Amino acid sequence: MKLQYKITIFMTLMLVTVIGGIGILTFRQVENTIEHQMGNNAMDLAVTIASMDVIKETLATTKDYRVIQDKIESFKHDTRFNYIIVMDMDGIKYSYPIEYDLGKKYISGGEERVLKYGESYVSADKNVLISAIRAFVPVYYEGEQVGAVLVGLLNNTVYEEVRPYIFNFQLTIAIGIIVGIIGAAALSYNIKKSIFGLEPKEIALLLGQRDNILQSLKNGIMAVDEKGNIILLNKNAKDVLGFKDSDVGKNISNFNLAYTKEIMDVLESKESIYNEEVRLAPQKILLCSHTIMKNHKNEIIGVVSSFQDLSEVKRMAEELTGIRKLTNDLRAQSHEFSNKLQTISGLIQLEEYDKAVKYISDLSERRHEILGTLTYKIKDVHMAGILLSKYNKAAEAKIEMKIDPNSNVTALPKEISADDVCSILGNLIDNAIDELVKVKDGKLYIKINSDANELKIIVKDNGMGISEDIRDKIFLRGYTTKSGYRGFGLNIVKKIVDAAEGAIELKSDSGTCWEITIPMGRGN
Repeated sequence: MKLQYKITIFMTLMLVTVIGGIGILTFRQVENTIEHQMGNNAMDLAVTIASMDVIKETLATTKDYRVIQDKIESFKHDTRFNYIIVMDMDGIKYSYPIEYDLGKKYISGGEERVLKYGESYVSADKNVLISAIRAFVPVYYEGEQVGAVLVGLLNNTVYEEVRPYIFNFQLTIAIGIIVGIIGAAALSYNIKKSIFGLEPKEIALLLGQRDNILQSLKNGIMAVDEKGNIILLNKNAKDVLGFKDSDVGKNISNFNLAYTKEIMDVLESKESIYNEEVRLAPQKILLCSHTIMKNHKNEIIGVVSSFQDLSEVKRMAEELTGIRKLTNDLRAQSHEFSNKLQTISGLIQLEEYDKAVKYISDLSERRHEILGTLTYKIKDVHMAGILLSKYNKAAEAKIEMKIDPNSNVTALPKEISADDVCSILGNLIDNAIDELVKVKDGKLYIKINSDANELKIIVKDNGMGISEDIRDKIFLRGYTTKSGYRGFGLNIVKKIVDAAEGAIELKSDSGTCWEITIPMGRGN
């Protein structure tokens, strides 16, 4: 049976049981109350009749049926009571609704207590013929009981009077049950609609499938509610972030991670973020998307975050792009050597042998100087390699690039890798070269030093500088003053430096000067 029908039937049975039960109990209570009131009224009238002098004297002295019958008939029609019987101690009737029964013994029963013991009481006479409430009261004359009075009222008489009220009550009960059944049907339909017409088994199957899908995804998935409490973690998210099953339900502010901090920022800003790189560790980079979750009322109910571990992808990409960089560097170097060879060839043809020798000597000295600095001062081969490639690129663009001979790098901070330093140098130098090609006699100065306390990088050019009105925007992801899909370099630099708790200082008096300081250890 479908869930909708089960709910409807269950609610209907509950309503019928509850409302019907209440109705029956209420009706029984009303019935008892009516019978009790009937008995009290009958008793009051019986006491009144028993106290009449004419009744007492007649029973005690004359034994005249007609006197008592006429007296009773004179006021009986003004009451609601069906029969009033006066009898002597032998049960002989002195008044009765049917006159031919006068003088006969009362045989309906129930009078024994009043005649034998002189008690006053109310009893119900329910037999196959009639159903009535009767009140019995003894009659005393000069201190001696001389008879009894019976006042009776048929139940049907009272029920006829209260029948409209009982009908209204029953109608109200019936309407209540019908409205309840309609409400149960509407509720079951609404529930069915809310769960998209799915049955419990289908919902359980879908939940199981959803869980299997989430757990099998290579991407990490985390969901939090509007307060930042974790409501969902898949296997990959737990493995990458180091979370446990017991962490579900905890607030993400308890975890000191750049990733969880970004989720809190999204909750506060109420704006989704897509394809954002987050650095967990020097060799652990995540590509994250944090999407705001909303309910049908368009209210924010949390954030669902998905991420991909870029560490391996980035290493593969660097290997692939390294071939392109090497090709470009070789092309630039070949082009530069070709220009120099043509210059030497021209000097020889002009028979300017001394100038040709001097030109070759100057070239050799500059090459020896740059290679010596890179070989002996920059111990990391990755950094030396990128500096050499950028030197050749600058030379091809007719830009004078100088690496300070006092540069000296023997160790790197714990929080960053050689690749991170290469990213910083590569992005800053590329930006400088892009600007210096626009000016005449472009000059680029590089200095790198490390000691026990910090790593310091200086990149300085004599370009046009960075205007004040865009300095607050240059680190934003995707912001650029150039054409094309650019604007990511400085954002990457900022993230690397911030992750290592370093500092970036920008000076733009005559050209642009970047000074980056990264402590060798956190807290230094």
